[in-house]
Amino acid sequence: MRIAEMREFDDGGKLASQAYRNALRKLQDACEEVFGEQLETQGERAMALFESALESLKNRLSEHSEKRMRLFEILDIEPGEDLTKALLYPVDIDTLAPKQVKDEMYAEFHRRGKGRFDLRPILRRVLDELFTERTIRRPNVGANRHWPRLRQYIREIEDETNWLPDGQGVRLVNKGGRGPVAREPRDPGRLSVIIDPDYL
Repeated sequence: MRIAEMREFDDGGKLASQAYRNALRKLQDACEEVFGEQLETQGERAMALFESALESLKNRLSEHSEKRMRLFEILDIEPGEDLTKALLYPVDIDTLAPKQVKDEMYAEFHRRGKGRFDLRPILRRVLDELFTERTIRRPNVGANRHWPRLRQYIREIEDETNWLPDGQGVRLVNKGGRGPVAREPRDPGRLSVIIDPDYL
């Protein structure tokens, strides 16, 4: 369905209306994080609210162009990608079963072998494998809406491979090697992972 064809009706338009509401919520949440406040909106129907939010965003970015890349990272949108289409037809890590994602993580940890590795390249490889045969592009790896779910899976694997005091199969560490890792770190780009296949 083309975006231009998405219209709100009392019956058949319910799905379209929900898509606009979901897109607006994601956009507002991201803008609140980046700009410290949500966008102004006008209208009553979901589509009108969404379109007015996009217009407000254009004005906001014209005043704060330096925040564009951060906003796009949170929304998981590539530079040059159509913002409206990306919001209405989002890529979602939750379309994959947790076991499917974790199994691919385990496989990649085994492929890497023993050592300390930057986390982002590992997650990129995992998602590349999971989305190879899908018609949609894979989610980006960064401080975006997919990271909390990926972080949850890694934390579960940490617990599953914890055989201390003997050893641990997977352990998150700060990239700079300083101090303990926060329980909910916000950016995978600042993390490394220590792998010991003997305990996977």
